[in-house]
Amino acid sequence: MTPTELWLPLGAIAFHLYDATQALWHNEVLFERAGGQWRIRADSSVRRWGRRLLLPNVFTPQRPLFRVAWSITDSRPAADADLAPLFQALRPIGVICQLLLLMLLALWPLCWILGAGLAVLVLFAAYYLLVICTLVLVFRRRGAFGMSTKGCWALAFDVLACAPFAVNLVRRLSLHHGIAGDPVEFAARHFDPDTRARFAALVRSRLEESSAGENRSADEAARVAHWLARLETAGR
Repeated sequence: MTPTELWLPLGAIAFHLYDATQALWHNEVLFERAGGQWRIRADSSVRRWGRRLLLPNVFTPQRPLFRVAWSITDSRPAADADLAPLFQALRPIGVICQLLLLMLLALWPLCWILGAGLAVLVLFAAYYLLVICTLVLVFRRRGAFGMSTKGCWALAFDVLACAPFAVNLVRRLSLHHGIAGDPVEFAARHFDPDTRARFAALVRSRLEESSAGENRSADEAARVAHWLARLETAGR
């Protein structure tokens, strides 16, 4: 195996992992939609530049991700928008993303067995054809993703300039769409009890971490206690 045949697949996978990695502030978490269930993604011991670097499951690029930020001063209601049209629009794109991931992973054994020859060029051509078809689908459904025409062109330039980024199209689209309103209220309405308890415990630990070594005033301590109580009783 030549250096080119070695670094080509490694570089492609590295770009995919780079694009999938999320840098979260201390009050940010990821809500993940897995099948019909909601999950939270926030735990990471890797920190750079004041943020937690979180790598979602690289083998499930079809799952939508939403970045949310909580605040003890947040008085917004939970969003009433129905996310079902978004999930429906993302479903075929998710299937394509899984296929793109398989093609990306197949690059290594192909380069190892056959070298960087005709078979790899055919794989590249098929990969880019799928990416272009997916971008056309995204453009036609841009309304469901809350994207403008300009935003679609920017996305197209990004994934065509670096093809491994296309594996994360579902995540990119859902992160762009986002979830409006107070994430605590959203969690109370849509999360199961176990996931809601995990979210409450996470918020509690982050608050304790951010206030470590500080002396809170009585008013601030009361406000934090009230907000934590609201977190546990939200949506009841």
